[in-house]
Formats: sequence, C-alpha cells, structure tokens
Amino acid sequence: MKDYILFSPVGTTDPTRGLRDGAFIHICRIYRPKKVYLYLSAEMCKFDELDNRYELYLNKLCKKLDFECKVKKIKKQELVHADDFDYFYDDFTKYVQKIIDQNPDSQIILNLSSGTPQMKSALQVIGVLSNYKLIPVQVRSPEGKSNETRYAGKDFDLEIEWELNEDNVEDFVNRCRVVRSRNLNALIKKEIMVKHIANYDYRAALDIVETIPDFISKEAKTLIAAGERRLALDVGLAKMHAQNIGYSLTTIKSKSAFKDDIIMAFEYILNLQVKAYRSELADFIRAISPILTSLFEIYLHEKCGINIDNYYKETGPKKHKTLKLCRELLPRDLLDALDNAFDQNYRNSEPSAAVLLPLIELKGEPHVIQLANELRSVEIKARHKAAHEIVSINEKWLKHKTGYDSTEILNMLRKFLSCCIAVPKNAWKSYENLNQRIIELLAVPN
Repeated sequence: MKDYILFSPVGTTDPTRGLRDGAFIHICRIYRPKKVYLYLSAEMCKFDELDNRYELYLNKLCKKLDFECKVKKIKKQELVHADDFDYFYDDFTKYVQKIIDQNPDSQIILNLSSGTPQMKSALQVIGVLSNYKLIPVQVRSPEGKSNETRYAGKDFDLEIEWELNEDNVEDFVNRCRVVRSRNLNALIKKEIMVKHIANYDYRAALDIVETIPDFISKEAKTLIAAGERRLALDVGLAKMHAQNIGYSLTTIKSKSAFKDDIIMAFEYILNLQVKAYRSELADFIRAISPILTSLFEIYLHEKCGINIDNYYKETGPKKHKTLKLCRELLPRDLLDALDNAFDQNYRNSEPSAAVLLPLIELKGEPHVIQLANELRSVEIKARHKAAHEIVSINEKWLKHKTGYDSTEILNMLRKFLSCCIAVPKNAWKSYENLNQRIIELLAVPN
C-alpha cells in the first residue's frame, strides 16, 4: 500500500474548532499520512510562531494513534491578503508538483476544507486538471453546515482543546469525503489519444501517456507500446508486449520453414495499409520492392518447392559482402529460365522481384503468374520513378502511372499472400482490432 502525503493550507478552523478536529487534523486522523505540508499565510504564521499549535497538536494525534508524520511548513510571511485565486493556483501548482517529484511512490491528498475560499477553489481546480491522480478531500463540519463556532486565536489552549476534542472517542464520525469529480485534464488528453490511435500514431499517444501515467491502465499503455513497435516493424517486441497482457496481435499461423518471413510479409502489408490510410503514398510506393521480393520467395518455397535460400550466396570483398542469387548454385531448369529472361544470360544479382519472376513464370500457377506480373508492372512504372525523382505522389498520380490506386495494389498484395498460405478472413483488420481494444481500455476510468 502506498504512503499518503497531505498538502494542506492552514485556516482559522485548524487545528480545532468547536471541540472537534479541524480539517487538516481530521484528514490526518483518517489517512495517517507519513508527511504533511502545511501552507501558512501571514496570519497563520503568527499563530504558529506564537505556540507551534499545528505541529504540536498533530504530534499528540500521532502519539494517540501510534503513527509517525513529518511536518513541513511552507511559510508565506508576505502573504497578507489571502484572496487571490490566480496567485494560489500558480503557487499551489508549484508546490504540489514539487511534492509529487519528491515523493513519487506516494499518494497525494489535497485538503479542500482549510484556508480561504480562494485557496480551497484553487486546490479543487488543481485536483481536476493535474496530470497526476491526486486525492481531493473535503471535511464536513460537525453540524453539517457552515461552521459558525468561534475560532481560537491567541487564546488557544492546546491541552484543553485536546482533552475536550470529541473526535478523540473511539466511535467518532468520519467526516472526510473524497471529491469524485473526474480529472478534466486526463479526459481531454485521453480524447486526444483516441484521435492519435485512430490515426495509428502510437508514438504520439505514448508521449501523452507519459504526462498522465496515473490515469492510463497498464493494459492500455502496453498495447499502445505494442502498436508503436509493430508499426516500426519490430514485430518480436510488439508480440512480447501484447502477450504480456494476454493479447494476440496476429491470427497468422504457420509451421513452414519460412514462418518468420511469412509473418513479416503479413506485417509489412499491414504496414502498407497504414501508409495508404495516411496518404503516405511516396513511402507506400518505395516499400513495394521489398515486399514483392519477400512474397515471391515465399511463393516459390510454399507452392513450387523451391527453397530459394539454397541458391543465395554472399559474394564480394570481406567488408562489402553482398547476398546474391548465384548461377553456379542453381539447378539447370531454373538457370535456363533466368538466362532466357535476360539479355546476354543471367548474371549473379541481389534478390529482387525482377530475378524471381522468371522462376514463378516457370513453376507457378497461371493466375499467380498473372498476378505476379501485374505487381511487377506496378513496381516498374511507379516505384522506380518515385525513388529517383522529386515528385508529389497522390492517388491520381498513382492511378495514372500504374493503372491502379493504393487500394487496388493492396488488394493484389493481400491476394498474393493468400496464394501462398491460408490467411484468416479477419486477419487484415488486425490494426483496427488493436485500436478498438486500446480505445476500449482508455474509456475505462482508472
């Protein structure tokens, strides 16, 4: 259980009034904080210097209830007029933040019932707008209405007040009430987070989480972190985050030797879906080549029985070795297909859709060969131009250059992967499902 820390202005009803606890003493009686920060105006400083009544009275309570409580006094000798809301809002905010920083593992209580009306209002607003989960507490007067009993000034007798305090009996009435108003700052920031999540901007959502950690559940934060890593194609860490709270990111299952490549290809296409949604079409087009190479390799392995990795070899100088599809490793039928596809025969080349397409044309099914050629055409017509020229790419440009818009290209990529493995019907909604779960968790009060 976390320790309690109390921040309390001191008012004319402290430490007692009308033979009962004043607000800050009553809060200490109920919560038994480890530390109390007392904020004293010029008037309260005079009473404190007269007889140290606030600390001594609290010491008696600590002794009676057998708990320890350190007292820190914030003395504002210059604060003669205690009626400026703006002053108190700024000053209290500064001190409360300092208390949070110095006591990171404690729960901070705000006393809303001591001090001037402006002090009480300022603390209530801080409780509603803070980045942290504070505990605003009000203490009812014993009569349940405005406290009209005369307060003790210079004639305060600590021993008599203690002996006659009716709250010292065992069956005293707990007059503390936690103010349950929802934190407006957290509500506003959660709404902003929902917009970021809907736009797949998990990094921005995580940045907000860091500003209101007390209001975001572990499950929500973990899934946002999973989304952020997933979008960066750090799939292993993304899955680990999700599994830590019992969430499965993907329904893709495979026992293939190419299992990791299959999952990465699936995630890569999902990543392209996000780029298309955000109209990041230049990045979308530039990303076509890697996914085509991967898809062609997977198809050759899964449907044609060709483990293309067996024919790759690192070549070149020691510090600049490059992986290439080597003609000396290729079986005669595959080498003939490549020699026929290239002028002056095939030369050892890095893995690409261009060098793998002839192998698919040799071994593949007719509908897959057609689909592979259509995708290769997109790569030739758009990807090369986007990679080497300064152009503004939009859907109109893409359609003009390739004959397809981003949705049609994505459909072809998804269809090609489905030609390689069984893809569950709802798998392509994986990001949407993740986002929906995060948004549901953000809606739960924390």
